[in-house]
Amino acid sequence: MARRLPLSKLHISKRLQWARNHMSYNDKWMAVLFSDGKKKWNLDGPDGNIKYWHDLRKKPSSFFSKQSGGGSVMVWAAFGFNGKVGLAFLDDRQNSPKYIEKLENHLMPFAENIGGGNWEYQHDNAPIHTSNAKKNYLNSKNVTVLEWPPMSPELNPIENVWCIMSRKVYENGGQLYSVNAFKAAIESAWYNLEPEILQTLIVSLEKRVFDVILNNGDFKLLRTLY
Repeated sequence: MARRLPLSKLHISKRLQWARNHMSYNDKWMAVLFSDGKKKWNLDGPDGNIKYWHDLRKKPSSFFSKQSGGGSVMVWAAFGFNGKVGLAFLDDRQNSPKYIEKLENHLMPFAENIGGGNWEYQHDNAPIHTSNAKKNYLNSKNVTVLEWPPMSPELNPIENVWCIMSRKVYENGGQLYSVNAFKAAIESAWYNLEPEILQTLIVSLEKRVFDVILNNGDFKLLRTLY
């Protein structure tokens, strides 16, 4: 059964209005840097059930589980049509000051390197993203924040990136025995993402917007996340 988020009438209305507001964005999507507040990676494997085809004539494969789940790491990242922002590992609970630190050390240097101030920054509506401190920081840097609808992960192409990376990190049922090796595998998956894949995802925003309108604000693209 497909997973979906619980959309209220207000969520649907805001999604639909957002899509109508961005129908003519076209090439402007190429000037947006898409981010995710955080992505959790588990050493024991991706969240959800692990399935495989079992040849009954052979000994079944097993999926080991470390004590207490083996641990996990959290990362933050962003990307746009012209490249990827450096991956940031998050060591503990995030708050507004720590989020601002990520923006200062990772986002702003990348934005300066791609040149000019004609770009927009996308993030969701998590509390640390909407705090006054964060707003004041981005205003001081003259950064325009892209309006974003609630409950809309399928509109953010970085969710597709996480899916692509997960297939690399956990390929062939791969599990890693140390946090350092795990971080290295995640970094390798991030920095080896082909530019053409990222550009294709950015270009897909136009279709995603129209799909929201065609579905009257409801979901259609959740399959792109998994």
